[in-house]
Amino acid sequence: MRILKSYGTDGGVIISAPEVDIEERDKEPVFIDFDGLPVPFFIEETAPRGGAKYFLKLEDIDSIEQAEELVGKEVYFEDNGEGLEDEIIGYTVIDQNGKAVGTVTAFEDIPGNPCVEIAGGTLLPCPDECILDIDEKKRTIKLQIAEGLL
Repeated sequence: MRILKSYGTDGGVIISAPEVDIEERDKEPVFIDFDGLPVPFFIEETAPRGGAKYFLKLEDIDSIEQAEELVGKEVYFEDNGEGLEDEIIGYTVIDQNGKAVGTVTAFEDIPGNPCVEIAGGTLLPCPDECILDIDEKKRTIKLQIAEGLL
């Protein structure tokens, strides 16, 4: 699940949740990663927005500015452990020039330096600032890869 955009002026957000019925789980906290650490938020309000999208109002997110800081971040429930590492296994890694460089075989959560392992055992750093795009439909992750790593 990912936060797609802010909604309204009171801190609401729109999320993409293709395989989760948020309304059935609205009493559980959701977790959002900040610098590699999961931060819990409780849901104040939820409403479907068509397809696999939902409106969420989270506790302690009370302004459009706070909601904008969440845009693009992964959201998950603790019990399924779903985070970036679970979602991108099997995705094709694309470099900043659009060239496919390999398939993600593992995620290494190295403190301060999360990495993806691509087929062949090469580790590529993937902190938030290196992730240029994640395309769930095409199953690709576009990374800014430093020269000389491949």
